[in-house]
Amino acid sequence: MKFAAPFANTVDLDAEEYEYKLALSKRLQVTRAAYLDGNSEWFEMLRRDISSSNLMNQYFMMRLVDLGRTRPEELRRVVDILWRGDPDPKGIDEFTAQLRPYSPEQFSVGGLVGFASILLLGRDPLVYPPYRARAVKKFLKLVGWEDRGANGTPSERYQLLLDALDEMLRLAPEHGIRLRDRLDAQGLLWTVMNVDPTADWTPEQAASLQQWRGDKAPAAAFDLSIAAVTVAPRTEAAARMIIETGFRGEPSLIDGVTSTWTVENARDLAGRGEADVGTGTFMAKFERQLKGARPATILLAAELAYLQVLPLSNVGVTTKVARINKILSWIEGASVVLPAPLREGLEAEGAFNGGMGFNIQVADHMKWLSRLVEHVAAQPVSLITAGLEDPWTFRDITQSVPDDRPMIRYSIDYLAWPGHLPPVVTRDHRIAIWQAFAGIIGGTKGRNISDEGAIAKDLHAIRLVQQGNANQFVEWYEEPYLSQWRTGSEDSGQRAWLVRQSQAGSAMLQPWLEDGFVSTPAQHLGSPVPGSSLSQIQTAVNKGYQHLEYSERKLRATEYHRFLSVMKVDDFVVTAFEDWLYLGIVTGEAHYADDASSRLRRSVAWQKTPVNNDDVPAPLPRLLAEQGAVVDLTEAFSIITSWLGVESEIDEETQETAPTPQIAVVPQLRAVTPELARKLNVQEGHLQEVIRLLQTRQQVVFYGPPGTGKTYLGTAIAKFLAGEEHSDHVKTVQFHPSYAYEDFFEGYRPVKSQDGSVGFSLEAGPLRRIADEAASEGNRDKPYFLIIDEMNRGNLAKIFGELYYLLEYRNEGINLQYNPDKVFALPPNLFIIGTMNTSDRSIAMVDAAIRRRFAFIELHPQDGIISGLLERFLKANGKPLLRAELLNALNSEIEETNRDLMIGPSYFMKPHAETDEGLEDIWKFELLPLLEEQYFGRLKREQVREKFGLSAMRRKAGVLTGPVDLSIAPDSSELNGEGTEELERLLTDAEDTSR
Repeated sequence: MKFAAPFANTVDLDAEEYEYKLALSKRLQVTRAAYLDGNSEWFEMLRRDISSSNLMNQYFMMRLVDLGRTRPEELRRVVDILWRGDPDPKGIDEFTAQLRPYSPEQFSVGGLVGFASILLLGRDPLVYPPYRARAVKKFLKLVGWEDRGANGTPSERYQLLLDALDEMLRLAPEHGIRLRDRLDAQGLLWTVMNVDPTADWTPEQAASLQQWRGDKAPAAAFDLSIAAVTVAPRTEAAARMIIETGFRGEPSLIDGVTSTWTVENARDLAGRGEADVGTGTFMAKFERQLKGARPATILLAAELAYLQVLPLSNVGVTTKVARINKILSWIEGASVVLPAPLREGLEAEGAFNGGMGFNIQVADHMKWLSRLVEHVAAQPVSLITAGLEDPWTFRDITQSVPDDRPMIRYSIDYLAWPGHLPPVVTRDHRIAIWQAFAGIIGGTKGRNISDEGAIAKDLHAIRLVQQGNANQFVEWYEEPYLSQWRTGSEDSGQRAWLVRQSQAGSAMLQPWLEDGFVSTPAQHLGSPVPGSSLSQIQTAVNKGYQHLEYSERKLRATEYHRFLSVMKVDDFVVTAFEDWLYLGIVTGEAHYADDASSRLRRSVAWQKTPVNNDDVPAPLPRLLAEQGAVVDLTEAFSIITSWLGVESEIDEETQETAPTPQIAVVPQLRAVTPELARKLNVQEGHLQEVIRLLQTRQQVVFYGPPGTGKTYLGTAIAKFLAGEEHSDHVKTVQFHPSYAYEDFFEGYRPVKSQDGSVGFSLEAGPLRRIADEAASEGNRDKPYFLIIDEMNRGNLAKIFGELYYLLEYRNEGINLQYNPDKVFALPPNLFIIGTMNTSDRSIAMVDAAIRRRFAFIELHPQDGIISGLLERFLKANGKPLLRAELLNALNSEIEETNRDLMIGPSYFMKPHAETDEGLEDIWKFELLPLLEEQYFGRLKREQVREKFGLSAMRRKAGVLTGPVDLSIAPDSSELNGEGTEELERLLTDAEDTSR
């Protein structure tokens, strides 16, 4: 506790330990819910959860992943022990006993206890913190508790940790330490055992801690002069030849005569690279820039272009060779070809995928390489010799080149010293790998993420440990390593962002384009580090922007969090100026600059040729109109990526063609078929009219009296238009008097947490869910349908709220009631079909706003679409027309003034309507009660039965005998089978008219 107190005062334990474990616990709770629901993806969810932390040994994880993917049900039975029923650490014994036999070597007892603790963390993080075997055993030994069960049963080991944490909680106040719970105590324990003292410690305090812990210098365990196995030996050998020849100032390997790596040549090439020669691809502009250049300058350009493209696995051999030969062809009066050894290097395997960042930054890379040549040529021979003999000296030389470009610098470092400096050219990735695996080398040598030299040595030490005795290259971009260092935001892939160039009264476009960055002012933000959580940034904003209203502070925090922590290298960034959109790719991590107008910055490789903003496809217009200085445009990612390549080189061999953007449009609905008309017993012309209205209006309402088949017809048309293979694109919801916006779109719902307490969570309703599905990539060209049954039974203004606006303006977006920072729009491929029962509430009473936004289609038994439907149905199925004649008689008896009360045909399309008994039941229990209600106050009960009874209708129809009996019905072989099937569906989908 003596050592814990200084750490508690100098280390942000919430940021370093507490918050990420709470976040992990929340993800585990979601995974457990999926697990309990029987979701087959539960293990992949669990794998991602665990991989997002650094709590599990890589070899343990590799074996666990193999087990989870090959024997998921067997693993499920073991996980049941801790994830079903009440949480009980004693279950760790049985859990370990069942799981260890699958891999006795990799599934150590300590590792299994650690895995069990992660599962329990998902039950209650404040009671069941994570267990790390080595750290716990070392801690127990240092405090003299190892004899209390450190080597006992698995459950005893975990319980001993809990006891130790409880003791820390008891002692904390005596040492001026504030600890809230076991999770807090575990974070402090881990910090004391693993983190180096800060500069606030006195040398005596630091030495005392390190002596108590028994620290050893990491370098003592590793000989960093040992080279690791490399990934592309032939590629690396070719690069080393050019680099070594250039560093030594020897004649070019291309012509064997010309000295190319000179200050004069480098300055000439750099100056030409700055010349404005118009637009075009890099090679087209480069050719114009080098026109008339001396052969030595062009030879240097070819060598540097060779080094730039050589290691890329995402550029094909033909493209690489053609690019270098093209540059050599610009030498006037000479025919220079690439020597065989260098050509073989280009033909060898690549080392890494440079991604879009490398592709769009060729010009910037060439400028940096020119500066490298000038810098090297000015150094003393002794330093150059040392750099060619020692990787760390070489790295220091390249890092000292002015106007740093980390991606190409890391690439050159790797090509010169592939056994010591890894082929990882994204700085964020290097830091993530370093942080994820530092534990296997006994902790980091680098004190912070800015200490690049120490990080490079740590990465080499990590490679050596992971390589072990195996003669294999350690590929961090593949499993089992990838999932251990790649963050959740990286898993989500590339994103696209709008950063507004007009900020704080300043137009930033020109500085951005000229100096290659993007920024936001952040004058009063303080300096939260990249990767800070939203809550941490909100705290900084609240402190620095007290002069702003709380709503503006919340918006600022969201923007700064996106810029600092969510935005990543290789993301797209867009900015707008007048009628143009400028596209760039993020090439560097967030950092602070001494400039009040653009303090928070990221390096960006901008495409200088803008895209016209006129008529950009949806959803871009809506996204560009969203509030804020930093807006997420990822919803339009495919549209934005299609703009890439205006200036970059296209490699037809390896570069995948950018997918054609899937534009959000109103899909062309299919035409009615005779088969559909026959199945529905509706004329083709009427059905085509409905589809035409859906195509042009997108929102229609079927309204009419009871039994007219409104819901059935709407659903049948929707399923026909969606296609049989997409029946799940049709969803149905029913309105009722208690239905509200929160039910229909989104609202807060009570949820029960793992500890039994009740809270509230924002949950999507049916409209939000189907809209999100329809708007997702891959679905935007497919029609989706939402059927709203009994639409006029609900309070429409209360249900639709601000969505009224979107029903009329489909191309616009609107801020949401419960999510005001989010702009929502109804996707154009979402069609809405409502139904209204005119006997329940007169159609004239419907909100005028709704009438204006929907096309209203009447379904009336004596007019329009379903007029004569019952006759057509009976004829198609070989039945007598008695029921149609009775229906016509009944509706003719209902006064014209009661047109909305007339009866639809579906009552008479039920199988039992074919018998006398069934027909009597329909009249007695369905039709007469309905008519009595409708004529209440005008006719007495006896008068209703006398006027509308079955006997009266038979007389009126001129039919004195009952319907044909089923016993003498036509032979079933004469019936239309499809019509019978539709009859059953009609009965299944018949409307509820019991009201």
